[in-house]
Amino acid sequence: MQFNVARLLKEPVGTSKHQILDATFAPLEGSRTDHVWGEVHFVRVDRGVWVSSPLEASAISACSRCLQDFSLSVRFQVDDIYVPLVDVNSGVLLPLPKEANPGFTIDDHHVLDISEAVRQFTILALPMKPLCKADCAGICAQCGDNRNEIQCNCQDDGIDSRWTPLLKLLSS
Repeated sequence: MQFNVARLLKEPVGTSKHQILDATFAPLEGSRTDHVWGEVHFVRVDRGVWVSSPLEASAISACSRCLQDFSLSVRFQVDDIYVPLVDVNSGVLLPLPKEANPGFTIDDHHVLDISEAVRQFTILALPMKPLCKADCAGICAQCGDNRNEIQCNCQDDGIDSRWTPLLKLLSS
């Protein structure tokens, strides 16, 4: 997910460029994302390049009920400014601004890499309680079998004995 922005860095502020992204790569840490697609928008700003893009990625997550891994698609908006480490015209090293994130820079070959942004935004876009399917049966609390795969013979008492004192209050 690297883009050469040397030409864009030579253009005046406000110049924009669009590029289609459809990349498959080794799974990213945290979300295990291995495919990203969408249209990437680059805009030249006074301190670098603003990347603003609606993207979609495939990710792998563990179901919060049955704990099985499953694939899902997430949508997110990348919206970051990348600052150059080297002046494109003179080749002079530029100081990194204090507010700049080191992972959001344009390297000395004028290549902008959005991999870290994709990794972070994908993790943020993952659901808090991911489900492999809406009617996931989960795992059996007694034997630990996945109820989506095996119908266990465990007896469900229905009510946890720890609730008995509170249930007595309701009946009186």
